[in-house]
Amino acid sequence: MIKDITDLLSRCDTCNTLQHNQQKETLISHEILSRPWEKVGCDLFEFDGKDYLILVDYYSDYFEIDRLHAKTATTVIKMMKSQFARHGIPVQLISDNGRPFSFSEFKKFADKFEFEHITSSPRYPQSNGKVGRAVKTVKQIIAKCLHAKADPFLTLLKWRNTPTEGIGSSSVQRLFGRRTRTLLTATSEFLKPKTIHRVADKLASRKLKQARYYNRSSRDLPDLQIGDVRLKAYNKNKQWQKAIVGPQVDIRSYSVKTEDGRRFRRNRRDLRASKEYRPDVEIPYVSTPTRTREREDSPVRTTSSPLLQEMNPERPSTISTRTSSGRVARKPARFQDCVSVTIL
Repeated sequence: MIKDITDLLSRCDTCNTLQHNQQKETLISHEILSRPWEKVGCDLFEFDGKDYLILVDYYSDYFEIDRLHAKTATTVIKMMKSQFARHGIPVQLISDNGRPFSFSEFKKFADKFEFEHITSSPRYPQSNGKVGRAVKTVKQIIAKCLHAKADPFLTLLKWRNTPTEGIGSSSVQRLFGRRTRTLLTATSEFLKPKTIHRVADKLASRKLKQARYYNRSSRDLPDLQIGDVRLKAYNKNKQWQKAIVGPQVDIRSYSVKTEDGRRFRRNRRDLRASKEYRPDVEIPYVSTPTRTREREDSPVRTTSSPLLQEMNPERPSTISTRTSSGRVARKPARFQDCVSVTIL
């Protein structure tokens, strides 16, 4: 009975639509880099009615800020070229799926400058959390300077020269190999370039410490198989809507298609496995053994997916007998292969 009740609730449309958010999964940290400006994160943010572009180095935590007079791909590319001419071209550039980063113009820019452009899952800014923390720091600096009527550029200079807790060196030292001159009194010897040792070891230690505390209340969700799921809708009601999930496109990232035909890319946190079976569905970006795809983005329509059938197996029929009193006695399905034996 408990199994039947659980099975019934798992197929209840109301129960599946009005569910709580899923718990957080364990932390997957970025790899430890070997040099500055090898991996850079970027984002657009707004403060006091003005738009800005921020670039953050994953090795040194050093960030650059540029004022944007238009949030277009052309303007963003122009600012990035200026930063790349100053610091060099990174190997990887991580961003969200904002409009300036989604245009073909930005793809041509990445191909021309020969860097890999990686986008995070939509609605999952945690995968580019370093940029989020940098944006928070910048907003705090600007807000405090406006309140105290101080120069934000001098404050930013001081922040960049402040040693990072647990590492012992500042972001400027890790990027340039030297301290930059501030209003604090410093000798020429103090400002000379010096090699910063054991940065990678200290960064690895910091990541392990972060993961240890973060994973105390975390648990990994199981991988999704191709079939029915519930997709977290980021609308006013924030309900879970029906969708069909395709193959995994990245770490904890899947391609999904809703009932109205729209396609999305979502993190595993925004997807719930569902046992609601629909026979006529279109699986996004999936091929079957009996068909071949013409193009990478050409879906295959199927009406009897073996994977969907595995998710909803047919229950075996039960064997029933009628007693002398007329009552129908049904033998449990697990005993249908048993043979009665009479002992003499």
